[in-house]
Amino acid sequence: MKPEFVKYLQPDSILLIEGETKKKILDEIVAHACTRCTMDEDQFREAIWKRERMMTTGVGKGLALPHIRVNGFPSPLVIVAICKNPVTDYKSLDGQPVRLAVFLAADERDQEAYLKLLGSISGKLKEADVIDRIFACGEDKKKIMEILSE
Repeated sequence: MKPEFVKYLQPDSILLIEGETKKKILDEIVAHACTRCTMDEDQFREAIWKRERMMTTGVGKGLALPHIRVNGFPSPLVIVAICKNPVTDYKSLDGQPVRLAVFLAADERDQEAYLKLLGSISGKLKEADVIDRIFACGEDKKKIMEILSE
Protein backbone atom coordinates (compact mmCIF):
# COMPACT_ATOMS: atom_id res chain seq x y z
CA MET A 1 0.00 0.00 0.00
CA LYS A 2 1.33 3.42 -0.96
CA PRO A 3 2.16 5.84 1.85
CA GLU A 4 -0.61 8.41 2.43
CA PHE A 5 1.51 11.44 1.49
CA VAL A 6 2.29 10.13 -2.01
CA LYS A 7 -1.15 11.13 -3.31
CA TYR A 8 -0.12 14.78 -2.81
CA LEU A 9 3.11 14.48 -4.80
CA GLN A 10 3.14 15.92 -8.29
CA PRO A 11 5.88 15.86 -10.92
CA ASP A 12 7.21 19.20 -9.67
CA SER A 13 7.07 18.12 -6.00
CA ILE A 14 10.68 16.93 -6.06
CA LEU A 15 13.36 19.61 -5.90
CA LEU A 16 17.11 19.29 -6.22
CA ILE A 17 18.33 22.22 -4.16
CA GLU A 18 21.69 23.93 -3.94
CA GLY A 19 21.46 25.64 -0.54
CA GLU A 20 24.14 24.88 2.04
CA THR A 21 22.41 26.47 5.04
CA LYS A 22 19.09 25.94 6.77
CA LYS A 23 17.95 29.42 5.75
CA LYS A 24 18.85 28.88 2.11
CA ILE A 25 17.14 25.50 1.76
CA LEU A 26 14.01 26.70 3.54
CA ASP A 27 13.97 29.78 1.28
CA GLU A 28 14.19 27.53 -1.80
CA ILE A 29 11.35 25.35 -0.50
CA VAL A 30 9.19 28.40 0.32
CA ALA A 31 9.80 29.96 -3.12
CA HIS A 32 8.70 26.74 -4.80
CA ALA A 33 5.72 26.24 -2.46
CA CYS A 34 4.40 29.67 -3.47
CA THR A 35 4.18 28.51 -7.09
CA ARG A 36 1.85 25.69 -6.01
CA CYS A 37 -0.77 27.66 -4.04
CA THR A 38 -2.13 31.13 -3.37
CA MET A 39 -0.24 31.77 -0.13
CA ASP A 40 2.48 34.39 -0.52
CA GLU A 41 6.15 34.01 0.34
CA ASP A 42 6.03 36.18 3.44
CA GLN A 43 3.20 34.11 4.93
CA PHE A 44 5.04 30.86 4.21
CA ARG A 45 8.34 32.19 5.52
CA GLU A 46 6.74 33.51 8.72
CA ALA A 47 4.91 30.21 9.35
CA ILE A 48 7.91 28.00 8.68
CA TRP A 49 10.26 30.01 10.91
CA LYS A 50 7.66 30.23 13.67
CA ARG A 51 7.58 26.42 13.63
CA GLU A 52 11.39 26.15 13.59
CA ARG A 53 11.67 28.45 16.62
CA MET A 54 9.45 26.06 18.61
CA MET A 55 11.75 23.10 17.89
CA THR A 56 13.99 22.02 15.07
CA THR A 57 12.38 19.93 12.36
CA GLY A 58 15.69 18.16 11.76
CA VAL A 59 14.60 14.74 13.01
CA GLY A 60 17.91 12.98 12.45
CA LYS A 61 19.60 10.52 10.10
CA GLY A 62 19.87 13.25 7.46
CA LEU A 63 16.13 14.01 7.43
CA ALA A 64 14.27 17.27 8.12
CA LEU A 65 10.49 17.53 8.17
CA PRO A 66 9.60 21.23 8.05
CA HIS A 67 5.83 21.45 8.41
CA ILE A 68 3.19 24.10 8.92
CA ARG A 69 -0.53 24.28 9.48
CA VAL A 70 -2.35 27.24 7.98
CA ASN A 71 -5.96 28.26 8.45
CA GLY A 72 -7.95 27.64 5.27
CA PHE A 73 -5.14 25.92 3.36
CA PRO A 74 -7.02 24.30 0.45
CA SER A 75 -5.22 20.98 0.04
CA PRO A 76 -2.10 19.46 1.61
CA LEU A 77 1.13 20.39 -0.10
CA VAL A 78 4.15 18.08 0.01
CA ILE A 79 7.56 19.02 -1.37
CA VAL A 80 10.57 16.70 -1.31
CA ALA A 81 13.83 18.65 -1.33
CA ILE A 82 17.03 16.74 -2.00
CA CYS A 83 20.00 18.74 -0.76
CA LYS A 84 22.93 18.57 -3.15
CA ASN A 85 25.11 19.80 -0.28
CA PRO A 86 24.87 18.57 3.33
CA VAL A 87 23.22 21.22 5.52
CA THR A 88 25.37 21.29 8.63
CA ASP A 89 23.66 24.18 10.46
CA TYR A 90 20.17 22.65 10.59
CA LYS A 91 20.61 21.69 14.26
CA SER A 92 19.10 18.24 13.82
CA LEU A 93 18.24 16.28 16.92
CA ASP A 94 21.17 13.91 16.29
CA GLY A 95 23.58 16.68 15.21
CA GLN A 96 23.97 15.18 11.72
CA PRO A 97 23.74 17.26 8.52
CA VAL A 98 20.42 17.32 6.66
CA ARG A 99 20.45 15.68 3.24
CA LEU A 100 16.72 15.46 2.60
CA ALA A 101 13.92 17.82 3.64
CA VAL A 102 10.26 16.99 3.17
CA PHE A 103 7.96 19.99 3.57
CA LEU A 104 4.29 19.64 4.49
CA ALA A 105 1.70 22.42 4.57
CA ALA A 106 -1.92 21.66 5.42
CA ASP A 107 -5.07 23.17 6.87
CA GLU A 108 -4.89 23.72 10.62
CA ARG A 109 -8.54 22.80 11.09
CA ASP A 110 -7.99 19.07 10.51
CA GLN A 111 -5.25 18.14 12.95
CA GLU A 112 -5.92 14.40 12.68
CA ALA A 113 -5.41 14.34 8.90
CA TYR A 114 -2.34 16.56 9.26
CA LEU A 115 -0.75 14.26 11.82
CA LYS A 116 -1.59 11.23 9.69
CA LEU A 117 0.21 12.79 6.71
CA LEU A 118 3.20 13.79 8.80
CA GLY A 119 3.36 10.26 10.24
CA SER A 120 3.18 8.79 6.74
CA ILE A 121 6.16 10.88 5.61
CA SER A 122 8.15 10.13 8.74
CA GLY A 123 7.38 6.42 8.62
CA LYS A 124 8.46 6.05 5.00
CA LEU A 125 11.66 8.04 5.34
CA LYS A 126 12.77 6.42 8.56
CA GLU A 127 13.06 3.07 6.76
CA ALA A 128 16.76 2.28 6.96
CA ASP A 129 17.77 2.50 3.32
CA VAL A 130 15.21 4.85 1.74
CA ILE A 131 17.25 8.06 1.94
CA ASP A 132 20.36 6.28 0.60
CA ARG A 133 18.29 4.82 -2.27
CA ILE A 134 16.92 8.27 -3.09
CA PHE A 135 20.45 9.69 -3.27
CA ALA A 136 21.56 6.80 -5.46
CA CYS A 137 19.01 7.98 -8.06
CA GLY A 138 20.98 11.13 -8.73
CA GLU A 139 18.65 13.59 -10.44
CA ASP A 140 16.19 10.98 -11.75
CA LYS A 141 12.94 12.31 -10.29
CA LYS A 142 10.90 9.43 -11.75
CA LYS A 143 12.98 6.87 -9.81
CA ILE A 144 12.72 8.99 -6.67
CA MET A 145 8.93 9.02 -7.03
CA GLU A 146 8.96 5.24 -7.45
CA ILE A 147 10.94 4.80 -4.21
CA LEU A 148 8.61 7.10 -2.30
CA SER A 149 5.57 5.27 -3.70
CA GLU A 150 6.69 1.77 -2.69
